[in-house]
Amino acid sequence: MVTLNATLRTEDFGSAGSRRLVRAGKLPAEMYGKDGNIHIVLDAHDFDLSLRKLPIGKECEVVVDGKSYKCIFKALQENIMYGTLVHADFQIV
Repeated sequence: MVTLNATLRTEDFGSAGSRRLVRAGKLPAEMYGKDGNIHIVLDAHDFDLSLRKLPIGKECEVVVDGKSYKCIFKALQENIMYGTLVHADFQIV
């Protein structure tokens, strides 16, 4: 199982905030669960390396500030013009 390390995203929401994160080499992501959504930030380079082992629909573990979540990788948005990752979605199991 692939393990991804993330930090909680507590500020700078919206499209402008997401663009700032992408320019800084980060990947904004969302974890959907029955208790609500969790906004997280992943390192884009580490996620890109893990992506080779993580197809869509595959189970993974996301560690957010020390707390572990078992998730299914649901979707990935990328900018094909620039070859950058823009956003990722996970479903908490």
